[in-house]
Amino acid sequence: MRILLVDADAAESAQLDRSLRCRRAEWEVVRAGSLLEAIRVAGEGAFDAAVLDADMPEGSGLDILDYLRIGSPGIRIVLLCARPDERVAFHALSHGAGDLLAKDKHLERELPLRLDALLDAPGAAHALVETLAPVGTYDARGAKPHDAEGTGGLEDTLRGLVGAGVRAAGVWDLHGRPLATSDEDALDAEGIGFALATLHGQLGALHAHADMTPTGYRFVIETEEGLLAVTAVPGTYILGLLMDAATAPRRALERADQAALKVLATLQRGVSGDDVPAA
Repeated sequence: MRILLVDADAAESAQLDRSLRCRRAEWEVVRAGSLLEAIRVAGEGAFDAAVLDADMPEGSGLDILDYLRIGSPGIRIVLLCARPDERVAFHALSHGAGDLLAKDKHLERELPLRLDALLDAPGAAHALVETLAPVGTYDARGAKPHDAEGTGGLEDTLRGLVGAGVRAAGVWDLHGRPLATSDEDALDAEGIGFALATLHGQLGALHAHADMTPTGYRFVIETEEGLLAVTAVPGTYILGLLMDAATAPRRALERADQAALKVLATLQRGVSGDDVPAA
C-alpha cells in the first residue's frame, strides 16, 4: 500500500511519516515537500492514497488532484488544513477528498486512524458519495415540491442567485424531489429530479463495487434552455443552476459551488434559527 505525503514542513512530515508507518508496517510512505515534487513522484508509480496539505507555499494540495489521478485513478485523498471551516470542507469533498483533518496537536494520532478507515471503506467511496448514494431510487415525476416553509427563505435565496448569467436555480433532495425553485416556469424541476434520482441509483451501484470509486458530485449538462451546473449542498440536498449556454463549464461549476454555500446557510437558518452568514 503506497501513500503519498505532501507537506512543506519537513519536521511535521517526518512525524506524520513515523505515525503512519507505526500504524501499518506494510504502508510505504513517500514524502514530497512541494507540489512540483509531488507531481514528479506521482509520475513514477501509482499510489493508493495521498495526504495533501491545503496550505502549501505554491497553493493547495487539491490543485494537483488531476495529476495524481492520471496514474492513480482510484486514489483516496485526505486533506490537511490549518484552519478547516465549512467552505474548506465543501471544497475538499466536492473535489474528491475523502476526509479533512485539522493540523493541530491531535493530527499525529488522528491521521493514521482516519486514513486506515478510508482505505478500508467498502467501495472506497468517499464521505460525500456515501451521503449522496441512497438505497434505491425515487421517481420524481408527478411529485410536488416540498413546502417552502421551514427552509429558511430558500426560495428567496434562489431568486437572489438569478442574474449575471444565471437564468434559474433549484434545490432537490437526494431522491430527486424538488425542494424549491427560483422560477417554476424557467426550470423543469420534476424532469431534472427524475434524472437526479436515476443518477443516485447508479452511484449506489458504483458504491457496491470495490473497483469503481466515485470521486465527486459536480457536473454540467447541456440542455436546450442553457447550461445546467449541478453540485452537492453539504448534507442532503442537490443544487442546480441553469446558466446561459455561452457560460464556460468551469465557470458554471464555480458559480454553483458558491451558490451551494448560500443555500446551505439558508437551510441552516431554517433548521436552527441562527443567523449563519452566507458566502
